[in-house]
Amino acid sequence: MKQKALLITIICFIGCTVAMAQESGKHWEYKVFAGYNLGGSSPIPLPAEIRKIKSWSPGLAGTLGIQATRWIVPEWGITSGLAIDIKGMKINADVKYMTTNLVIGEGDNTGMFSGMFTGGNKTKVRNGYLVIPLMAAYAPKIYEDWRFRLGGYFALQRDANFDGSAFNGYIRNGGPAGDRINVDIATFDFSEHIRKIDAGLMASADWYFSTKMAITGQLSWGLIPLFPSDFNGIPYKMYNIYFMGGLSYKL
Repeated sequence: MKQKALLITIICFIGCTVAMAQESGKHWEYKVFAGYNLGGSSPIPLPAEIRKIKSWSPGLAGTLGIQATRWIVPEWGITSGLAIDIKGMKINADVKYMTTNLVIGEGDNTGMFSGMFTGGNKTKVRNGYLVIPLMAAYAPKIYEDWRFRLGGYFALQRDANFDGSAFNGYIRNGGPAGDRINVDIATFDFSEHIRKIDAGLMASADWYFSTKMAITGQLSWGLIPLFPSDFNGIPYKMYNIYFMGGLSYKL
């Protein structure tokens, strides 16, 4: 329901902007865009606890938004806007001595266990954000079909999903010297611990292959960790790092 409400907000905003674009002068430029996000919510650098990444896929992760650029001089301007951004991934990895919290639902030992896990790990991330960028825009005279933008973004988290399973391993309950609990299959869900805000760096480029249509690439690199500092379910900081590829339409 939250994503539907955001989608309605974006559509209404686009409608209002179209009306504004028809009235505005040559100093303003508007575009709508849609694309697909590739990347991950990842620690930098990859920690020693992750021994092997066996598979990765982006899942259903897309972007829909609108941007407005105010050209101050012919080549330079300021860009802002509004977008719905879904950032997600599915990853299958082998881990060793990773501090975490697991729920074991069957077997000789059941319940919640906190400690160091060794074995297989599957994680699914799908987080929805309302994103507001603020970037400097550059339109080079020698490459009239290109637009470049560089700056940052601020995002409000509207829908969070971070869960998965642990399997074929064991957990040392309470720490490295704790009791060994064999794990055939266990689950975890850290969705409610994800921060409500995100912010970071953003860079994008548009190549207009026609008067109105462009191929768009956009990189967003989060600088705020996904989880707060007092969260102990994951022993390292994770950041949203995603590249969006898609199409833009100039209004």
